[in-house]
Amino acid sequence: MNLTDIYNHYYYEQADPRVTNWFLMGSPWPIAIILLSYIIFIFHLGPRLMKNRAAFELKTFIRFYNIFQIIANAYIIREILVVHPDATALRCDEGDYSMNPDAVRLAKACYVATMLKVIDLTETIVFVLRKKNNQVSFLHVYHHITTVSIAMLSTRYIASGMAVFYPALNCSIHVIMYTYYLLSNIEGVKKMIFPFKRYITIAQMVQFVLLIFHALVSLQPSCKVPKFPGIAMIPNVIFNFMLFFNFYKREYLSETKKTE
Repeated sequence: MNLTDIYNHYYYEQADPRVTNWFLMGSPWPIAIILLSYIIFIFHLGPRLMKNRAAFELKTFIRFYNIFQIIANAYIIREILVVHPDATALRCDEGDYSMNPDAVRLAKACYVATMLKVIDLTETIVFVLRKKNNQVSFLHVYHHITTVSIAMLSTRYIASGMAVFYPALNCSIHVIMYTYYLLSNIEGVKKMIFPFKRYITIAQMVQFVLLIFHALVSLQPSCKVPKFPGIAMIPNVIFNFMLFFNFYKREYLSETKKTE
């Protein structure tokens, strides 16, 4: 078996046939081109474009973007929990890959979550246009790129069973996060809710811990699900946890020490 055969076997033949005709799901190249364009813009084209320009404010866009994110993430949670009330349980679930309407509805919810991750790349572009280059950190860029990649692969191969735990949990965190962002842009409210900002980072780290435990459940010999997603997930989640923990220490713990 040559490399072409291996590629065709694992990327095409092993894919979930229910999703392969959906937009961006038929080939790896559209997502790869989007991510490459994203990297080129935020590190090269964007800074060059803004070099001699005043920073954009984009306050109205950001406000509506936050509202959109709250609604979209809440919709995904609803779609998942209506079909699969136990989606957030830490237990083995082999899933349903049939054309059963509920099974397809669950796959569509995972697909919408993936498309939302692609839209999330907009945030970095906004940072560049607002000249908030300090926010275009390694953590931010790495997290966005890996999240898009993992979401796309998960939807393409395992949009059912245990795999829906990730979008259900992640979208729940995002509803909280974007609600905070929305409120923090309202004068008079920002000062009231600012102390809660650190707890969003804590919630994200708790999310990573739960994802590790969830992946470990999938690796049990008695759990008859594909093992590779869990094996691949654990090191990436640990790395993300370390990045967020370092951010938390730098932004909050060091600040606490200074005020003591």
